[in-house]
Amino acid sequence: MDFWPVLKWLIAVFSAAAGALIVLVVVNLVLNRVGRKVRPVQRAWTRVRRPVAALLLSVALRISFSQAANPSTFRDIGLHVLLIAVIVSAVWLVATLVLAWLWQTQQRVVARMRDDDRAQRRVQTQMLLIRRVVNAVFVVLGGAMVLLTFEGVEQIGATILASAGLLSVVLGIAAQSSLGNMFAGLQLAFTDAIRIGDIVEVDGTWATVEDITLTYVVVSIWTEQHKVLPSTYFTTTPFINWSRTGESVIGLIYFSLDWRVDLAGFRAEFERLVDESGMWDGRSRAVRVTDSSTERLTVRAQVSTKDTDDDWFLRCDVREGLATWLREHNPEALPLQRVTFTEQTLPAPSTPALPQPPQGRRDGDVLEGPAGGDQ
Repeated sequence: MDFWPVLKWLIAVFSAAAGALIVLVVVNLVLNRVGRKVRPVQRAWTRVRRPVAALLLSVALRISFSQAANPSTFRDIGLHVLLIAVIVSAVWLVATLVLAWLWQTQQRVVARMRDDDRAQRRVQTQMLLIRRVVNAVFVVLGGAMVLLTFEGVEQIGATILASAGLLSVVLGIAAQSSLGNMFAGLQLAFTDAIRIGDIVEVDGTWATVEDITLTYVVVSIWTEQHKVLPSTYFTTTPFINWSRTGESVIGLIYFSLDWRVDLAGFRAEFERLVDESGMWDGRSRAVRVTDSSTERLTVRAQVSTKDTDDDWFLRCDVREGLATWLREHNPEALPLQRVTFTEQTLPAPSTPALPQPPQGRRDGDVLEGPAGGDQ
């Protein structure tokens, strides 16, 4: 048996792989040395070196495989597999270059908005969605190119295109929810309704937007739980975005107090607590009586802070401090339940009925007792 053709093929394959690896090592050393002085070169090479290595290795192997292997079924299968590897590597490289360009564009845009946190988060959200769309497009494109390497796919494609109208209707009905979420995700990203890092109130709970995808939004709750909501939730359900125009907020604290409350002392204690907290941003603070229509007064304390975290802690501290002050210095202001008794007309006492004389008795008649004596 002649082993020389097989040995020749193995030598060619290993030589091609070794040559590709040597080229990659040399290029890596050169670009890393250059990258120490030019940081963008090192960052760019770090991003593309893996797809470049995969593409170079697959091309070298396919060339050596086609030159060394004898015509056979094994050779045809090997060439087909390596062709798919070349296509996948090329698509991977192009997608990496496009994504790197998008990332660099994002960095330049964000650098120009150094003093505008809202604009930075808006750009971050939009570019995140764009990168995911680009990824999806390249995955579909690569899959289509791989399928086109198989014989008979063109006829299948023509058949599918011939019935595209009916197929689109069926797919639209079957994937109505998924498609709705996908378009809702794009709408959220480019209409600036929410951004990554925004503070929103969903289902009565404060949460921070952690991630926005094409189909769902992840929010982080202060209890370190994560709630996953479909994108359509934010396009069909009203919600509160506390950081839509900025991080600062005005917190409200309500008290239901008796009419005998010392409002001057209450207001002075409120201002003292706010000043000593260190969380007031200096924009707004006030104590107002907002309602007096019942047996109690509704007193509202409002105070502004730079963000929602400070707002929560400051409202808790002020509420606790004012409750303590009321109990110790103005206890008569604590809510009381008043009951008024009114005089009511009582029914006249009943007069006992006098005994009635027996039937047939008249005044002056003499009754006989048991002993026959007069009574």
